[in-house]
Amino acid sequence: MKDLIKKILKEETSDLKPALIKAFYGFMEMEKQGYEIYTDTPENRFKHSPESIWIVNPKTKEWVIGLKKSGELFYYYKFYENFSTWFNEGQSVFEQLITMWVEDVFNREVSTTAMMPIWAVPASGGFFQEMN
Repeated sequence: MKDLIKKILKEETSDLKPALIKAFYGFMEMEKQGYEIYTDTPENRFKHSPESIWIVNPKTKEWVIGLKKSGELFYYYKFYENFSTWFNEGQSVFEQLITMWVEDVFNREVSTTAMMPIWAVPASGGFFQEMN
């Protein structure tokens, strides 16, 4: 119940229109097709980003979103480019929407949001070594 109240308050105090939020959630469902959510578990530890969550294409190992335990959210720049193709909104609106979606879906707070300009493992690594 507490999470639902938090979500409603966040949406109501946001300057984003409900129709845009709904459309973005649909966009995310479309974008996630062919991708899987990987989470760090005690059985399968991510060496370089423990307790993180990633949305990754298991065949190509291309990622679109990474959320570290610290709350750092990374997204691949092509993911933003896809968004800007469909929506007439800038990067700041995208970051508000992706933060809202991640906090809602993963039930974890986002502290910072950053675009990764290349297909690279963010900051201290990632878990790509563990996927090999």
